[in-house]
Amino acid sequence: MRYLPVFALLVFLVACGVNPNPANPDLTPIAKPNTTQTYDMLSWMTMSPTLSSGHHMAGTANSLYTTMTSSRMYWTKTQAGYPWDVQLFDKNFIYLWVTELDWKNPRSFKVFHSPTLGKFNLPLVPRWAKGGYPGSSIKISDSSYEIHSDCNTFVKKNLGHVINEVWGPYKESLGGQLPNNLETLVISYRYTCDPNYSNCFNKEEYHVAKPYGLVKWQHQSLGSDGTYNPPDNVTYFNHVVSGQVSPVTACF
Repeated sequence: MRYLPVFALLVFLVACGVNPNPANPDLTPIAKPNTTQTYDMLSWMTMSPTLSSGHHMAGTANSLYTTMTSSRMYWTKTQAGYPWDVQLFDKNFIYLWVTELDWKNPRSFKVFHSPTLGKFNLPLVPRWAKGGYPGSSIKISDSSYEIHSDCNTFVKKNLGHVINEVWGPYKESLGGQLPNNLETLVISYRYTCDPNYSNCFNKEEYHVAKPYGLVKWQHQSLGSDGTYNPPDNVTYFNHVVSGQVSPVTACF
């Protein structure tokens, strides 16, 4: 991307008393939220299998190739097969797990890992999430992760308190080959929060849509006035391009 999720640190927030709605003037809610409706987030976050078998998304910074196994989903960012974001999933959640450290070195990476919860300590969204403004919400106090300069050489860090939410659906027009008024869900990932899950200093948004998967990513930092600054990094994935790659991993 250089959608370098600072989590890269892989977010959506608000300070105390500030409306956390990620909506800006270009985000149009589709309707009053149906609190009983749920969304299979795996199918929203990944390109449909019939499309991904021979295609990928391209956009304003880098490509995005979707690959899946029975328990992992890969967003691979170049034709070399790395770097990548790797999420884990089961019947309950989709979990943030691995992202790159050095784009040119697949033996370097950042990985969420907790002494108590192992590699499942950072659920991003429920596998089946509720929409709304916001909808599903997850609060996380154990955000332990490792920064690997090599497969077995690392230092331990943490992101403080984390809150992840699902917002939408919205109508967005993102240009490129994507249709206008595309129905999207916005995954809000807010981290470096205080113990009350407010005053989160980083916010990332993942805008996802069927049948494409990730169509927009952005990062914002919290300003001194308690509201978010304009995005300092935005990537659109708005072109469907022929070609697919297999992820190249050396350490996991």
